Amino acid sequence: MNQRVFSLVSALLLAAPLTGVAQEQQLHQLKPNELATNVAGVTTIAAPPKGFNPLSASDQELEYYGFPPRPNEVDAPKAFASWQKAMKASQNRVTPVLEVTKNFAGPAKLKAGASAAAPASGNAALSYNWSGYVNTNGVTKYGSSSFYYIIGDYVVPVARQAYSKCDGTWDYTVTWVGIDGWGSGDVLQAGNEADAYCSGSTKATYYSAWYEWYPYGWTRIPSLPIAPGDDLFVEVWSTSSTAGHAYLVNYNTDQYVIINFSAPPGTQLVGNSAEWVVERPGVGGGLATLSNYISDYFSDAYAYNFSYSAVDPGSAGSFPVTMLDNNGYAISYPTPLGVNAIWMQDEGSARY
Repeated sequence: MNQRVFSLVSALLLAAPLTGVAQEQQLHQLKPNELATNVAGVTTIAAPPKGFNPLSASDQELEYYGFPPRPNEVDAPKAFASWQKAMKASQNRVTPVLEVTKNFAGPAKLKAGASAAAPASGNAALSYNWSGYVNTNGVTKYGSSSFYYIIGDYVVPVARQAYSKCDGTWDYTVTWVGIDGWGSGDVLQAGNEADAYCSGSTKATYYSAWYEWYPYGWTRIPSLPIAPGDDLFVEVWSTSSTAGHAYLVNYNTDQYVIINFSAPPGTQLVGNSAEWVVERPGVGGGLATLSNYISDYFSDAYAYNFSYSAVDPGSAGSFPVTMLDNNGYAISYPTPLGVNAIWMQDEGSARY
């Protein structure tokens, strides 16, 4: 397929979100390898032909077969190396079986009266649900300066409850990379949850990969198995203000999945923040108790705008975020390890 045909297909696919069976059929006529999932309006891409090599493919071929954008090797060699590693591990494409939830990994909830402006150098911003690193670019409308995609490589943490707690409830931790949510009302994101339950002598855990475009709740991807200790590569990107994509690779199994989905009605991406986050999510109408995840390591943390200018947690415009419990005490915080790696740890009521 030549570049002109690829460009025409891409333009038609991204013209507007698709809903309904007839429109999905129209989509399939334009792009025969795009497949419906068990969730209306959400699609995936069939596995590429045997022998297809994303490392040597053109940008148009990568897009057509559902692979994430290739970083510029000259301008961002570390980001390119991370992408290259993920493409080498992308050996077994999973057909997604999805599970819609009513749980929300939403925008940052700041202390009352707090500004979304970056804190003074050396200080951490405070949030009741986020911890991690955020980079802001000041844009107010989706365009060439908006964040295009974000990547991260991290380890699925072990889920447990605080050492002194066993009260018959579930605690939750979600780890993710995303765009928007700091000073805007939406978030385009993907990652995993690590949940813990304890009641007397009964203990249980639950792990799942997921994607989300808030204000929709997150949608689990149980067909991509994950376990504590697994090394995940996660990337999300947009191809219009209402068209999002998530790509997840489990390095321990060489399985990977691609999800294409649309913004909730009335929602458009701004692209004004990129973030690498451990969160206590919204469950049952309020913020969940953070599970005692102990620590979580992010590496290869990068984000790009549409002009292919890269940022990472160590770039200008980036700042740390510390999570607070309902009483205003710190429970999760980041420690930078160089410019593109983060060590996340819990403390206080989340641990003890």
